[in-house]
Amino acid sequence: MNIAESSVRLPITVIVRVLLVLVFGYVCVTFLIVELKPDTEQPVLVVTTRFSGAAPEEVEGEVTTRFEESISGVTNMVYTQSFSRHGESLIMIFFKPGTNLDIAASELQRNLDRVRDLPRAVETPQIFKASDRVSLPVYQFALTGSADLVTMSTWADKEIAPRIKRIPGVGDCQFDGNRTREMRVTFDAERLKARRLTVEEIKRFIDRTNLNQSGSYFNEGDREWTVRTVGELLTAEAFRKVRISKPGEPILHLSDVARVEDKYERPESYCRINGQDGIVFNVFNQVGADIISTIDEVNEEIRLMQQEYGPLGANFQALYNQSTYIRDAVRIVRSSLLEAIILVLLVLFVFLKHWRSIFIVATSIPVSIVGTFIGMYLLGYSINVLSLAGLALSVGMIVDDAIVVLENIYRHRYEEKKDIVSACVDGTREVGTAVLMSTLTTAAVFVPVLMLTGEVGTLFGPVAFIISCAIFLSLFDAFTVVPMLASRWMTEEKEPSGFLKKLMSPLYELDRVGNNVSEALIRTLRFFLNSWIRKTGLILGVLIILLISYWLLPRMGYLPTGGTHLLRIKVETYEGTSLQEKSRLMNILENRWKDIKGVHHVVSIPNRNMPRNQIYLVCEREEDSGVSINQIAREAYASSKDLPLKAIDPVRFPLFGNMYSRSNVVDVRIRGKSYEVINEIVQQILEIGRNTRGVVFRYTDLYLRKPQVEVRVDDERAVHYGFDVKDIADAVESAVGGQRTDTQFDVDGRYFYIRVMGQETDITTVSDIGRIILTSPQDSNIQIPLTSVATVTTTFGPLQINHYNSRRNARVQLTIQDRSLGEVFDEVVSKINSTVAFPVGYTYVPFGAVNELRKLNEAIKFVFPLSVVVVYLLLVMQFQSFIRPLSILLSLPLSIIGANFIVKLTGTPFDSFTILGYIMMVGLVVKNAIILITYAVQLMDEQGVGRDEALVLASIRRMRPIFMTAIAMVLGMLPLALKSGAGAEIYNGLAMAVIGGLSVATLFTLIFIPVVYTVLDDIKQRVWKVSPLVIDKP
Repeated sequence: MNIAESSVRLPITVIVRVLLVLVFGYVCVTFLIVELKPDTEQPVLVVTTRFSGAAPEEVEGEVTTRFEESISGVTNMVYTQSFSRHGESLIMIFFKPGTNLDIAASELQRNLDRVRDLPRAVETPQIFKASDRVSLPVYQFALTGSADLVTMSTWADKEIAPRIKRIPGVGDCQFDGNRTREMRVTFDAERLKARRLTVEEIKRFIDRTNLNQSGSYFNEGDREWTVRTVGELLTAEAFRKVRISKPGEPILHLSDVARVEDKYERPESYCRINGQDGIVFNVFNQVGADIISTIDEVNEEIRLMQQEYGPLGANFQALYNQSTYIRDAVRIVRSSLLEAIILVLLVLFVFLKHWRSIFIVATSIPVSIVGTFIGMYLLGYSINVLSLAGLALSVGMIVDDAIVVLENIYRHRYEEKKDIVSACVDGTREVGTAVLMSTLTTAAVFVPVLMLTGEVGTLFGPVAFIISCAIFLSLFDAFTVVPMLASRWMTEEKEPSGFLKKLMSPLYELDRVGNNVSEALIRTLRFFLNSWIRKTGLILGVLIILLISYWLLPRMGYLPTGGTHLLRIKVETYEGTSLQEKSRLMNILENRWKDIKGVHHVVSIPNRNMPRNQIYLVCEREEDSGVSINQIAREAYASSKDLPLKAIDPVRFPLFGNMYSRSNVVDVRIRGKSYEVINEIVQQILEIGRNTRGVVFRYTDLYLRKPQVEVRVDDERAVHYGFDVKDIADAVESAVGGQRTDTQFDVDGRYFYIRVMGQETDITTVSDIGRIILTSPQDSNIQIPLTSVATVTTTFGPLQINHYNSRRNARVQLTIQDRSLGEVFDEVVSKINSTVAFPVGYTYVPFGAVNELRKLNEAIKFVFPLSVVVVYLLLVMQFQSFIRPLSILLSLPLSIIGANFIVKLTGTPFDSFTILGYIMMVGLVVKNAIILITYAVQLMDEQGVGRDEALVLASIRRMRPIFMTAIAMVLGMLPLALKSGAGAEIYNGLAMAVIGGLSVATLFTLIFIPVVYTVLDDIKQRVWKVSPLVIDKP
């Protein structure tokens, strides 16, 4: 008893199986997290080290280079990038996918601990998992209000950010625009000189007074007492009373030589939210976290904080919320899935017309879709745009097997007049092999896809698995549920009468049109079968059209270039521009950009650190504003051209990759030793970008013209007056930017720095540096100007020094629009190789998306042929012939022609997801050919029908199910192809390629495949004459 017979005779068993699938599928879907896309982020650790007051060159030599050498052998490390900036070293370590970052961080910490003898000002390095430099915020909110900024900064640092970080799913919470509180001691240089005091002495007096110290403990009987000496200073007034007089001298207080104020540090940045001063917070999610649930909890926490801090003058405002984009993207795909189901049901209604037949076929849809959730849960997949798109794409395929089986059962029951049980069993068995092999070939094309690694493999794998799982479940449904239901519900189709006949008359008119098309196709098939010349002309014509369609295709891109509705615009001023001037220029931009249609919020962050000098534009949804995000970026760029700015670099937060590896950016790294030489090469490449069609924005992170004042100490003269270099450096630092004391001051359990510095009005020109008064630490009577022991000169230096794999480098990024990444990259590289001369020791390295594109091209050269080979071998196994399957595989040129033309005519980006559509076609288009040729072979081998007549008869009898399944698949994918909005660019190209290929292949399969079959059969008969093996019966 086969599976169809057992299903017919044991219906309760089949029903229970279906119910179990539906119940467990429903349970599993409740455990799946919802996100925008599968996690493709490369594991990254970031090492940040503060080196207060150090120039980029010192940071590079004393910290960055030494740390890079120590971590060079860390396990699973792929490459490193580092940035040496004023007072900060940042090293990013990129690891192989799947690396456990906790273990990697432990090994990294051990390696860093081996670095000894660092300068005293170097703070302990901190290790973090990723950061905003590689990740993208999922939520952005602002803190404004009537409370003063210093108070709000304290809330942000000590309370708000920690509370957000404690929320499950939050990886980090960073903020800009804060003012850190400090006790500032501003000394009067003339008064210090008159009293023969040095800054070091002032700091020492403060540290020796502002002190709490343990005095150990003692016992009094059976009681133990601890002893503490408490001398900490809690107010500015207490600091003013600190005694700074030396023994034997008149009493002198700190207020006699300095002004003491409880205020905030000199600002490194400002922040304005829609023109109002405030603090902006960026929230980052943990890898694998449910973003929607995480953001919901963040919103709830912000609501609670508004209740707490609102009465104190605080106002919290949500600016950017990625969950809105995710919900929109998921909603669009869900609607596409529903629309696909409705369209497929309409196809069934048009062809079958009877509700019983429609219900029998339609049962495969919920069983397959809900059952797929079980597999997704077991493999750890999430509900995202790609997984839902995979389900939507599979809707048309799900009903294929059920349609073929039901159609054949009907033919056996009412055309061959068999009893219902025999019709169900024989009808299922007759097409069983063809249906099984067609499903296997469809699924087999995804096996090579599952072997892909890297970002593309992570994205494609779930789609391949979901489609394969759905069609295998539909195969199970076709072999069990369809015959079981058909045995009890199927009735003979009869033309309705009366009012129902008038109502359905348009459908029967469509039947007549379909019959006319069918007759025309059969006449055309007979026309070509009757002449060898016609057959040859048809095949050559198809090959010529294939070559033309291939020539029309654009060069390949990488991943869809769309993104969220958040724009980050780097505002590059000329090196040396003051923070105040940057703020003024960016305020002009804010006022202009807030009026751009589609802009909802403007967040401006002027920063002393050039790479972090940026403006965020939170845009409205494109479907609401009617303005694309790219159009907003271009308008913002155009409106800045009249300002004295070095560059404007708008970056749309991408769906894939990160801020360094976007799919629409040609990224090139120039490596070498001398930045002067590197700069010459960079300028030539930027000029190449200017003259390359499709390049809209150019960017480099090379900043070499930062004005600097160099103080070069004359060692002999310094020693003569009792100074060493450290004494002089400390005095200069104190006079210009100030120095921190070793102790801090306590405010309600929160500790803040104490800074001793000169008056800002004392240093306003370069010449003022030379007039800094130095008091000898060995003889306070020796007081000389700085120029007595040093020369003061002006020069230029780098704003930051970048390393790639421990070597100096500079990044050049060319943002492209309306051209593919591969096409622009090839043109740029060709121009670089032909026009740019690289000295010995200097080279360029492609980086980011272009490297991934190269890997993808290599993978496609492996995956596509392998998919074809796998399908061919399965067909060889089915037909027990190496020749017959070739006729089926030659349906691929027809599908490629259709896909190529529709991609070209619709302007669909030819990226990796479109390529996935081409791979899917390999399995889909051969499905109809398998059904056709399998039946023709059965007629020839079992009933002795002639070859040509068998092919014609197979085309006539299999035309209805072939057209029905093909139309169902095409219409099932049509909503995905036509959708627009959040995330639509992910699946538009994939669906469009399948629609084009399947439509053309189906239309001509009934003609081209039989013709090719006869040509190959004729060649076999003439060339490969092998007598069949006869096995004697025992």
